[in-house]
This record gives sequence, structure tokens and C-alpha cells, in this order.
Amino acid sequence: LGFSVSRTMSVAQRLYEAGKITYMRTDSVNLSETAINGAKSEILRSYGEKYSKPTKYTTKSSNAQEAHEAIRPTDFSVHQISGERDDEKLYELIWKRAIASQMALAQLERTTIQISGTELNDPFTARGEVIKFDGFLAVYEEGKDEKDEDDDERAAKLPKVTKGEQLKLNSITPNQHFTDPPPRYTEATLVKALEEKGIGRPSTYASIMTVIQDREYVEKLENRFHPTELGI
Repeated sequence: LGFSVSRTMSVAQRLYEAGKITYMRTDSVNLSETAINGAKSEILRSYGEKYSKPTKYTTKSSNAQEAHEAIRPTDFSVHQISGERDDEKLYELIWKRAIASQMALAQLERTTIQISGTELNDPFTARGEVIKFDGFLAVYEEGKDEKDEDDDERAAKLPKVTKGEQLKLNSITPNQHFTDPPPRYTEATLVKALEEKGIGRPSTYASIMTVIQDREYVEKLENRFHPTELGI
């Protein structure tokens, strides 16, 4: 959503106090039986049986504090709420991620399409994915703050075609691509790096972001962190 950590926690606190979400200062991935059953009922009602896959998750972190449930809506039947725009956006994200975690896996086929013709000296080649079954993608597709090398190829969604199918050329749009340098940290990717190294807790990330900026361990430039003295 492009929120800072402190802004995110402030909005989440409002949602929690209003009874819209469960306790948010947790890194637990566990859902209660009540939550799993609630998600299942809503998935069956809104999407159908083939989209439902009740799942219990276990954390990969050895020092995770799991006294609370994973962050989730208190009522899965409430897809959206009315209120401040930030509240609406964060609630929608929490709802989508929570409900998607209880849905069936998407089925994607990595595909290479070669297009040749009498007037083409060399065939055109397209690489990407064909969605065979959308599964949880019907609800949620994760956004990214960092790009992997294969992101562009994986992101290309190709239409279903058959071998030997004749295509009509409508237009050609040339695009030039450049290799980007490694991205600077955003607050989101910095928190992710801290999580991976076991530094901090969900309840402390907002204060960590404040301290490292106040003490000028980092510079925040154009909404990006420049890790000038950050040894991670």
C-alpha cells in the first residue's frame, strides 16, 4: 500500500479497536478453527467448493511469538468496510490475504510461444504463464517491493493458444528494457530483511524505523531508505 510502518500500525490499531481485525502485533501464522471454518464458509459462498482448501500453517521462524492468532478479519463475510480511506485499504488487504490463505493453489503453466509467418525473417517468441486455474488468484495477487530477475517473465500472462493456430497481426509495439540496479530499501523491504535476520518483533518495527531515522543511521530519500550505515 506504500504506507510507512508507523502509519500501518496506527491504522491497524484503529481497526483492532473497532473490532474489525484480530490483534495485529503478532508474527503468528496460525488461525483458529473458528477462523478456518469462517473462511471456508465464505469461500464456498462466494467462489465455490473447488476454491476451498482449509489449511493450517506453521511458522518458519524459531523465535516467533505465537500467543495470538495470525492477523485476520474478525468476520470473513465482511469483504469491505466503510470509514477512512486508509482503514478501508488496509482492511481489504488483510481480508484478501487471510481468505487467500485458505483457498486452493493456482495452477499456472510456464509457456513459450513461437510465432512465425511467411513475412517474418525470425519467429517472435513470447514467454510467460498461462493460468489453468486461478485458485487464490481470484482474490489476491501479491504485490512486490523488490523485483526478482524472472519477475517480468513470470508476470507475463499469455492467452491460451493451440499448436498451429493462425493468428492475425494487429500491431507491433517495440519496447526497450534496461537492467535496473538493486533497489534501495523501502520501510517494507527493510522490515522484511529484519524479519529474515530475526531482528525485532512486530510490536517494535515502528519504533525501529523511527529510531534509525532520528539517529541518522539511514537517510530517507524520495520515500526510499538509503542504507548508508546499516550493516545488513
